[in-house]
Amino acid sequence: MVAAALAGLALAGCAASDFFHNVPAETAPQPEYPNIGEIPPNRPTPPLSAEEQARAQAELKALAASRQKDVARKLETDR
Repeated sequence: MVAAALAGLALAGCAASDFFHNVPAETAPQPEYPNIGEIPPNRPTPPLSAEEQARAQAELKALAASRQKDVARKLETDR
């Protein structure tokens, strides 16, 4: 009973505080959402060239292989 009363007082104090008095109104324009079924325009250039994409894939494969080795090593030491 006492705990509920203390919780009520604490919440009432939070509600009565003037914590958000200086928060400015939201004035930045919000981006518009595309209509359903609307296809976005094509990009002027591809995000990655074929060489950049191959390099990124090689890096990801190397990272996956090293993590797989780490997991296997951890499993061996836990036995």
